[in-house]
Amino acid sequence: MVKTFYISPLSKQAGVPVKTIRYYEDAGLLPTPSRTASGYRLYSPDSADRLHFIKKAQNLGLRLDEIKEILDLADRGRCPCGHVQTFLKTRLHELQRKIADLRLIERRVKRAVRQGCPPNFKPRGKAICPTIQRQPITKGR
Repeated sequence: MVKTFYISPLSKQAGVPVKTIRYYEDAGLLPTPSRTASGYRLYSPDSADRLHFIKKAQNLGLRLDEIKEILDLADRGRCPCGHVQTFLKTRLHELQRKIADLRLIERRVKRAVRQGCPPNFKPRGKAICPTIQRQPITKGR
């Protein structure tokens, strides 16, 4: 007989909240578990492995819809590695763009800190804060 888990022990073993397990089940990331006569969910030992896979994929920045696609391919017996590489390359490019944006903002903030605020400045009229108001308006960030 195959050992099964109720949701709470599965949650502890996988390090994932019960609510998350239910959400993943509703989202199709986990197969619908069998149920006891009284309606309790019974999960297979593979469920913990699948939850670990999902968390590891999320740690690489993959979104749940991408993870579901990978799992669906694997469930159909197809190798998902090509999809994984495509998703990871896309994520890498997104991260590189975000890092470049953050570096630009960092340079602007450093410049604004260096320039500082005039001593004894008092807001009046349109003058609210020279540190911000002397910044150029740029497109995007």
